Formats: sequence, C-alpha cells, structure tokens
Amino acid sequence: MIDIFLSASVPLPDRNRVFFETADVLAIREAIKALVEVVLPIGRITCGGHPAITPLLALFTREANLDCNRVAIYQSELFKAQLPSVLADFVNVHMVPAVDKNREASLTAMRQAMITSRKFSAAVIVGGMDGIYEEHKLFVKHHPNAAILPISTTGAAAQIIYQNGKYDSIFARDRTYSSLFRRKLLPKE
Repeated sequence: MIDIFLSASVPLPDRNRVFFETADVLAIREAIKALVEVVLPIGRITCGGHPAITPLLALFTREANLDCNRVAIYQSELFKAQLPSVLADFVNVHMVPAVDKNREASLTAMRQAMITSRKFSAAVIVGGMDGIYEEHKLFVKHHPNAAILPISTTGAAAQIIYQNGKYDSIFARDRTYSSLFRRKLLPKE
C-alpha cells in the first residue's frame, strides 16, 4: 500500500494575490480527481481539511466508488465551527487540539501531526497558498527520501515551489494527471 501526502488548496482572491492570479482552478480539480482515482485503489491519501479540497475528495471518492476510509483528513479544532458538511463522508478524520486560539500555531500543530502521522512515499502539491510552504518544509524534514511532486500546471504555491526547486520538467507541462501520477507514484512492476 502506498501512502501519499496531499498538500493542496484553492487560492482565495482576498488573500495573497500572487497565488490567486496564477491558480488554475480547473487544473486543481482535475489533479485532485486523478490523484483519487490512481492512489485510492492501492493506497491512502492524507491531507488537511481545506474547505475547497475536502468536498472534491468526497465527490471523487464517491463517484469512483472507492473506500473513503483510505482518505485521512486532518483539521484543527480551532476551525470546528467552520467544518464543511462533507467531512461527515469520511471516517478517518483527525481533530488536532487548537493552540491557545492562535490560528498560525494551531495550523502548525495540525500540519506537524498530519505529516508525522505515517511514513509517506510521496507528497503531491496542488495549487495552494502560504500554508503549502510550511507543509513542504515539514514534509522534506520528516520524509527526506520521499518523492515530491509540485504540480506546477495547477499554478499558485505549487508553481512557486516547482520554480524554486530542482524538479522534473514534466510537472510544468504535463496535464494528463492520471498518467503522470501512475508513472510517478505507483510501484514499478
């Protein structure tokens, strides 16, 4: 079984405009769909409960008739009142205690718990905003030998991480996400 960490969000217009202006929302959606369809039949996806990503995971898992128990969602108790209703579709939900009602400290605690929850074979970075940078840094620290796939074609933070690193150029041009994930994530036979 493979374990994939998903670092993703859909940039918001009222936040840092650099993410919103380069984000490709359709590409983000298609990348999430492909990841679900490729990984869940043989593995697990772990991610934070971003309000735009969680409904996509629920929809695509349901549409493909895949096991929702293979998606682990982490959320800070700080956001308990704002949780999307589709979170109820998932059994594997981990609520991480808030840190002194402090947003940034609570998010860091949630990210730390999520990223250290298991041994991941890869991180897939899709779209995203500021939090993606912290997740990337924590992931590299705790999983130095794991693959990192910054899907630059989705824009936003994924594109910036790709541009600032040394990654396969395929991440900047390939939009056939299903075949890309099969080549890069599935065990070689």
